[in-house]
Amino acid sequence: MANAMASVLAPGVLGVAELSSARLDGELYCVDERFAPVDEVDATPLRATALRGEAGPRLIAELQSALWVHGVRAFPPVVHTMCVARSERLKFSPGPRFVVREMTHAPGDVAELAGLRVTVPARILYDLAFAPGTVVDRDALELLARWPQLSRECAERIAGVRNLPGKTAALQRLEKWAVHSTAHHPALTR
Repeated sequence: MANAMASVLAPGVLGVAELSSARLDGELYCVDERFAPVDEVDATPLRATALRGEAGPRLIAELQSALWVHGVRAFPPVVHTMCVARSERLKFSPGPRFVVREMTHAPGDVAELAGLRVTVPARILYDLAFAPGTVVDRDALELLARWPQLSRECAERIAGVRNLPGKTAALQRLEKWAVHSTAHHPALTR
């Protein structure tokens, strides 16, 4: 069955009953609100394809949604955090699965993965630095465990911006995360 199917299946391709039955039979597994054959690896391209199927190609996955797409989080968020470029003037009908905001990104802040635009890890850390909280701390430490150089890059980026609201607090947060990540991951200091 899996060989004849696409990588990511939506309820429109097959009925919900058939997809759910195939999942219960062990032929499919859930990828957010979509399904994939069990022989497909749960990796960034598959997650991006699934999210693009729900959000479309014009929205940009950010924060928790981007963390999930990049594999930093094991499970998708209940409500996806997405954004649109201010220059695109995209209208988006609000829904229970998506929070959408307008953003301006610097060159290199957004990459395309399997047709989905998603913020890169450096931009995710930058955004997390301005959004304090214990969940944010965990996400930032996970990012730094995978990409330790991001702390320095992000701090330089923030320090280089004049008149940035929350700049001092964001830099303090980054410093705390850098110290904590190297204390818990000694290999990162080598």
